[in-house]
Amino acid sequence: MKIATLHALLLALLSIIATPSAWALSCKEAATQSIKQVITLPGQIQVSWGDAIRGRLLWRSEQYTVTFRCVDAQGEPGGEDAFLYWDPTRAMAQLHPSLELGVTVNSVDHRASGGQPRLWIGPATSPPANKENCKLYWNNAGGSNCATSLIVTVTFSAYIRATGSPPPANGQIINAGDFDLFQVDGVNGLNAIPNSNFRAAISGLGNIRFIACNPIITVVANAGSTIDFGRVASSEARVGLVQKSVPFQVQVDLSHSTAGNECDSRMLVASFTTANPLVDGTTILPAYTSGFGILLSRATAPTSYISMNTNVQLGLINGDLMRYDFLASLKWLSKTPALGRFNAAATINVTFR
Repeated sequence: MKIATLHALLLALLSIIATPSAWALSCKEAATQSIKQVITLPGQIQVSWGDAIRGRLLWRSEQYTVTFRCVDAQGEPGGEDAFLYWDPTRAMAQLHPSLELGVTVNSVDHRASGGQPRLWIGPATSPPANKENCKLYWNNAGGSNCATSLIVTVTFSAYIRATGSPPPANGQIINAGDFDLFQVDGVNGLNAIPNSNFRAAISGLGNIRFIACNPIITVVANAGSTIDFGRVASSEARVGLVQKSVPFQVQVDLSHSTAGNECDSRMLVASFTTANPLVDGTTILPAYTSGFGILLSRATAPTSYISMNTNVQLGLINGDLMRYDFLASLKWLSKTPALGRFNAAATINVTFR
């Protein structure tokens, strides 16, 4: 009798310990309750053989904004935060080794595998007015969505980068099917109940083909490839005021001997990246100083500032040398900016499709 009693007690303790690991959120698209969005590569994606370099951006999708409704699916009455969990099905191991998939959130790129396992996106549920009554009801009634449901909105895009490993010899990526990029879920990990949580996926990777088109990209500014703002008086600082704009040009050169013969009529698409801190995804903060930032824009739309890690269409390839005009603008963020020299850096990636 004592052995049987101890065995029953041990099982009860194991059950109590195991229960919290089952707590999870259910997060679905708020308006339609959709649990899946598939980003499909549009037609054939042409990639230069010269871009098969580690870290080189090969393709970026448009931006998507999705609002999720999250509910307390398995009894976490204290409320939970929501996260994007990368590569929830561990499918990235099947990806061709020349490619890396990722997701851009708030102008920051995140690898879908091999990096941080998740990204916080906001509160998903909040505690009820009487948490103890909620717990009691949960235990006695066998389950209740006690915590208050919240919504969380995420704007994201998908990207593909080169890893530096060689592409297939024939230039054609052979991956088919969907690759899940992320799942929206709670603090305790992935919800084990099928079809309970939103996932974003990418498909059509078999449309990627490496071709012989190798343009040389050059930035031309008032100090070589560097933009020099000259002397700027701090006494003129007014928060929100654009003090000065300096033009620069992005040149795409196909006149050289190794340009390749498959470039005609491709659409050129640019995106800017920076290792500097950002404000609102657009304002680049210089290193070791404060009180102002740098914004980039097309010369034809000087106040439509470009978000980092987003697509900017340049135009069709229609000759040996294409030139595209941009502006770099200095904007005051404080009435008392730091004095002295400053620098900030941005990199332009140009792809075509």
